[in-house]
Amino acid sequence: MRNIAIFGGSSFGQGPWRPGKRVWSIVLFGASDIDFRQAQLEEGTTIVMSLAIFGSSKVIVPQEMSVTLTGLSILGTRGMKRSQPKDIPPISAKALRVRALSFVGCIKITDKP
Repeated sequence: MRNIAIFGGSSFGQGPWRPGKRVWSIVLFGASDIDFRQAQLEEGTTIVMSLAIFGSSKVIVPQEMSVTLTGLSILGTRGMKRSQPKDIPPISAKALRVRALSFVGCIKITDKP
């Protein structure tokens, strides 16, 4: 699945949806929101490839989901701001891996819309 925003905004995932094993988010002078709170993920790890050039990308995840953030920021930011889950999710649970590249852009992972 691809989410592309060029000089504009793009958002998806406001209801139940199936993202597949790989999701792309490409932002150029724009903004993108991807909401995984109602996503029906496949077993294992779902990979989100996020590229923000002079723009911002926000990934909204459920509090109990295991999320890993890796990548590179050049004159930009990337970060994760989430509440602590009540229980540690099991290892076999569905997980999200965000690979981020920001150039004068912002990539944010949060559990709040």
